Amino acid sequence: MTHSGHHPCAMAELARAAAIRLSVLALGDYPMNRRSFARMPFITALGMSLLVGSAFGQQRSLTEQLLGTWTLVSHESVRPDGTRTPVYGVNPKGVAFFDAGGHFIITVMRADRTKYAIDFPTQGTAEENKATAQGTMTYFGRYSVDEADRNIALHIEASSFPNWNGADQKRTFVIAGDQLTLTARALQTGGYADVVWKRAK
Repeated sequence: MTHSGHHPCAMAELARAAAIRLSVLALGDYPMNRRSFARMPFITALGMSLLVGSAFGQQRSLTEQLLGTWTLVSHESVRPDGTRTPVYGVNPKGVAFFDAGGHFIITVMRADRTKYAIDFPTQGTAEENKATAQGTMTYFGRYSVDEADRNIALHIEASSFPNWNGADQKRTFVIAGDQLTLTARALQTGGYADVVWKRAK
């Protein structure tokens, strides 16, 4: 929907109809002559401007572009000197989901974690549990988008890292085609985290 309350597709149809009507009004019911042909470039240009304007009205907002499921490409910590470190290894696994109701889920993990000796999640050794804690991050909650500042405000309801339970955080984001980049400031190090996703097919 646009601010005027018209659906984008309806706006496009109105623009096309207006362009046709203009051509009819300009040319009238007279046989084609030199003056009729002379008016055609102007009519064509005016009609095209209406169609282009309607196309811009159909551009999706950043919020609409963010919706859906994204798969993880990379998760890097960037120090103030520009040094990059893969937080979850060189080929991490993960998924992010943003729905139209303002809910989100983000989970990332290392792809090279060693299996537990005992095939039961609650019977890991201290080292196995440590590897899981350090190699996995999951959190979910609610989000809102500030389109002007290109920020996502996250209210984290729960996380595998308990210190984030109930926390409010922000991510700057850029969407280029099927790629989403989320950037989070890391206050402890003075650097930031760059997390790159691609739209799930």
